Amino acid sequence: MRNLEKKLTIKLTAVIVITIVSMSLFSLDLGIIPPLGSLLFPGNGLWKVPGEVPAVETHTIPGLSADVTVIRDEWGVPHIYASNETDMNFALGYCHAQDRFFQMDLARRSVRGRLSEIIGPSALSMDKFNLATGKEYWANKSLQALIQMDESGEIDIIDRLYSYVEGVNYYLEQQRLRNEKPLEYYLLGFEPTKWTALDSMIYSKYMAEMLTWQYSDLYRAINFEAFGAINYTEIFGLPTPYQIPICPDYGEYDAPPGGFWTGYTPNPSMSSVYSNFLTEIKKIDSQRELIELQNENLIGSNNWVVDGTLSNTGKPILCNDMHLAWNMPGIWYEAHLVSSDTDLNIYCFTLAGVNVPIVGHNEHVAWGFTNVAYDVMDWYYYNSIDEDHYIYDGTSTAYTTRSYSINVKGQDPEEFTVKETVHGPVLNDFLGSSITEAFGDVVLAPRWTSNNVTLEFLALYGFSHAHNRTEFDEASEYFHNPAQNMVYADVDGHIAIRPTGLVPIRVGNGTFPYNGSAGEGEWTGYIPFEKLPNTLDPSQHYLASANQIATGPDYIEYFLQNSYSDGYRARRINELLSKAPDGTVSVEKMIEIQMDFNSSSAQAFTPYLINAIETKYGSNPSDTQINGVLTILKDWKYVMDKDLAAPTIYRKWRDYFDDYTFDDEIEAYKAASGPGLNILEYLMREVPNSHWFDDISTSAVEKRDDIILTALDDTIDWLENFYDSSDPTSWRWGDIHTVYYGHLTGLEALSVGPFEWSGSGHCITPSGVNIRTGVGRARGGSSERLIVDFSNLNNTISVIPSGQSGHSNSKHYSDQVENLFLLGKYHVQYFTNTPTNFPTSSIESRIYFTAGGA
Repeated sequence: MRNLEKKLTIKLTAVIVITIVSMSLFSLDLGIIPPLGSLLFPGNGLWKVPGEVPAVETHTIPGLSADVTVIRDEWGVPHIYASNETDMNFALGYCHAQDRFFQMDLARRSVRGRLSEIIGPSALSMDKFNLATGKEYWANKSLQALIQMDESGEIDIIDRLYSYVEGVNYYLEQQRLRNEKPLEYYLLGFEPTKWTALDSMIYSKYMAEMLTWQYSDLYRAINFEAFGAINYTEIFGLPTPYQIPICPDYGEYDAPPGGFWTGYTPNPSMSSVYSNFLTEIKKIDSQRELIELQNENLIGSNNWVVDGTLSNTGKPILCNDMHLAWNMPGIWYEAHLVSSDTDLNIYCFTLAGVNVPIVGHNEHVAWGFTNVAYDVMDWYYYNSIDEDHYIYDGTSTAYTTRSYSINVKGQDPEEFTVKETVHGPVLNDFLGSSITEAFGDVVLAPRWTSNNVTLEFLALYGFSHAHNRTEFDEASEYFHNPAQNMVYADVDGHIAIRPTGLVPIRVGNGTFPYNGSAGEGEWTGYIPFEKLPNTLDPSQHYLASANQIATGPDYIEYFLQNSYSDGYRARRINELLSKAPDGTVSVEKMIEIQMDFNSSSAQAFTPYLINAIETKYGSNPSDTQINGVLTILKDWKYVMDKDLAAPTIYRKWRDYFDDYTFDDEIEAYKAASGPGLNILEYLMREVPNSHWFDDISTSAVEKRDDIILTALDDTIDWLENFYDSSDPTSWRWGDIHTVYYGHLTGLEALSVGPFEWSGSGHCITPSGVNIRTGVGRARGGSSERLIVDFSNLNNTISVIPSGQSGHSNSKHYSDQVENLFLLGKYHVQYFTNTPTNFPTSSIESRIYFTAGGA
């Protein structure tokens, strides 16, 4: 034991020293760092930081109704075997806290406006924003609704949540008795505090904000005012081109982009208000990085499923990889949960802090998620009369209020009052004097479906207990926000997909902000669940979603979406599955698809670049460098391989081509942004003489190929300078495209990477980077991978891009990302194993919870 402590001390000493230096160098405002000596002093510092879990633990738990056994496998995944679900949840809470409590703590503090307690006044604006958005308020309302339903006998799940909370707090008490806490608590100088049921409930609102909160209405209004109706429609009209609908039952699109803004009356005076608001909100919105990742096509996901006709097993195979920000530890925590009394056997991806599985499979059904991007949020502007009143629908109306006292490290608590309109919280009146002056008497407030009592916990509980499609659909009705494309398969051979969520029926279509003072944009109800699009057992024998448009033109009853992915991942997935002969799709084939680095955007754009080069220079250019570039591109199969130069040339050229097509107009018109890449593809393919290709800063009238070649010239110059080489074959993609897994605190010493890697934002396995100024670091992509084989659930495999443990000194901190994920490997799930036949060589540790009476 002494040798183990010495090894741990040495390892963590190095980490601490690097971390302290990093915090000093980068001036991270994370509070007062305790003296280094208190961290390194044996018995009070590093030796009291948790690392590897004990090989065997035994705990006698009063109130436990039966014994529970937990086996952790070689990847640190807990397999929890219990007689009933209440005890099972206790053990899950214990494991979550043991492996990930700092992550849990940081998430709840962020949502509940409690970062200032540990960081100080620099976090006050962020805390105010998070409290103002209403996530904690409505999570509590939702919890109270569940409690009332449970007390009335309508449901029976609250005891499981309470037992989970008890498991978390039991571990925290054991940790306290050992005078032990995770490293981050030493660095930030605060103590872990008890977990509550509300802390678990806030995750539904946390994920809803992550996946559905948007400022797109404001950006669209700025762009509409800047470009004018005709130009706006050309590049922002819907549907965007080359979309393959998620649900194949509603027709296909073959028309060019169109408009749907008819009836919108621009308000020029509001553009500057929106611009000022967006500038300020970026500074304090805790999810602002996720918004940037959305722009890089990383916040989304892939899922697909094939039926027994297409598979080589005669049974469905389901795949899912949800795309989110990469962090250390990762967002997902794998767990295998078994309750003998209820015949529950489920392998799942959980959120540490939540007792219900998010995605996974039981013995009967499997499911996976991708983000739908249903329009579930509208922005409203109003004229304010005074501090207490505003104009709504032409009438003076009093604000309602919510009051908070925010504890602030190093100073007295800050009193804070949120004002609300009939639609939602006012979000511009706490951003400082400069924004107040810019707004004048205008206030902004959003209406969001998550700011309501929502019962996602019931849906998730129902999914894990479903035996068939009917039961799964019944549970789906409770899933309100975040709206998800739910791919489904079952042991009976059915496959399905249902874009599910609470979608408002509104006056208008929610594309632009509404004038609340004029009574615009009221919600008149929600689309009935049975009227939402869905597909069951399609004739094409597969289904796939990658955040593209949900339906084709034949779905006309309700308006669903005003934004979605540009469709390149969906294009590639459909290409691979639609060409697969019947009876050929195996688990191995699914691995190939999940690890596919072929870029469908490169496949679309590169031939036009090659054609422009050959039109100007011929098929064998005399210019050595141009000839080298042409040869590389013509030999390329569009795979974004880190060891090739073609991906580098393509991507840098594509950035310039996009910039040179739209940036001159964006700057001249003072617009907020340009269109998606598929719009550039449409113009390139269909409108080569489009006015968008003309550089309005010159007297000449440029066309498509002029901009293509100008972009190529600047690409060659940039790459030659960056690589310090005129040889195009030396311009390796891996030298400029890397992946990085940052620690939750942002500390480099606790982060993992960067690593060279293949891929791009438009590959099925995404890793989008910005290389406009140099080496790019992909900060998000697949946050898990799952392949479920219903012919033999023991063939089901999975992986996460981190490790199970949140402790940087544990071997399970980054073992999966380094030994599996980046290598395209997976681990098995031991789905049918029990404590009596679990492979001994795969058992890393055991926990025995013994029932100890009252």
